[in-house]
Amino acid sequence: MLNCLSFACDRSLLIYWLIRDSTFFVELKQSQSTNIGDMGNATPPAKSLFGRRLREARLRAGIAQDKLGVMIGLDEGSSSARMSRYESGVHEPPFIWVERMANALSVPAAYFYCDDDRLAEILLIYSVLSEKKRKALHAYVTDLIGTA
Repeated sequence: MLNCLSFACDRSLLIYWLIRDSTFFVELKQSQSTNIGDMGNATPPAKSLFGRRLREARLRAGIAQDKLGVMIGLDEGSSSARMSRYESGVHEPPFIWVERMANALSVPAAYFYCDDDRLAEILLIYSVLSEKKRKALHAYVTDLIGTA
């Protein structure tokens, strides 16, 4: 099961996914182009990426900021303010809190750090697949890219 895939990359890097033995690897390769417009999805500023993903996941789950904070163990009196700071990008929580948020929101922790919207959606889809469907997906993608 994919529990976490977090990485930071500069806007000038391209991400290539290689799939081997049911494990996802990331190879970062320097882009030949420095024009951000050539990359399709514009990468949001790193400071707000986590907050944007957190807000999307929280709203999708229909959970209020203060309730989410309490669910992950924050003090009831400060949970709303702290969650607001995380969503606005003023602060980024320690990874232990990220894991708790991911669990409460039923998303993989990697989702919060994924700077490509399509890849983030793939992470969400992958996280809800049965093991049988994950194996089938792995077989399909392995065949698609021509590796055995």
